Amino acid sequence: MEGIMKKFILALVPCLFAGSLYAAPKASPDYGFNSGLNAVTAAAPAAEVPAVGAPVQAKGGHYAQLSGYVNLTGNGFLNGTGASYTSVTLSGWASFRDSSGDVTCNNAYINTMVSMWITPNQYVFQTVWPNVYVQCSYKGKPAGSVNMSGSVSVSGFPSGNYVSLNGSGNLTGSLYVEDQP
Repeated sequence: MEGIMKKFILALVPCLFAGSLYAAPKASPDYGFNSGLNAVTAAAPAAEVPAVGAPVQAKGGHYAQLSGYVNLTGNGFLNGTGASYTSVTLSGWASFRDSSGDVTCNNAYINTMVSMWITPNQYVFQTVWPNVYVQCSYKGKPAGSVNMSGSVSVSGFPSGNYVSLNGSGNLTGSLYVEDQP
């Protein structure tokens, strides 16, 4: 029995030694870094968090669909007694608004040119596409500028070396406006 006991103890010693290695806390070489770090964090004051005020409301907005009716007139001269290529400057005034009437573009000057062949004593009909930037207001305050475009049909009858054209049409545009209280 003594031999069995010796064998048992000899087998048990390495197991105990291995178990003590895993049970003991592991040492890591920190070279003094952790001790200095702990001293710095202990001495640092607590950071103050600023008070939060009321949230700022973001301004909303919408696109205003603007439209308006424009009358254009212009005069031109014909070169010679036969058919001639003529340019006529057409101009007029217009006001534009959206369906609510809150967005308005008043007293916009429209100026465009049309060029065509004109034969004496023959009715003239031409379509022009004005493209103009106008200043607008929203509830009486400036709201920026908008590009208004569309088609205007003009017509007239030449008389001698002179032609007078006039016509009307609708111009439209879209403007983004910020909502106002």
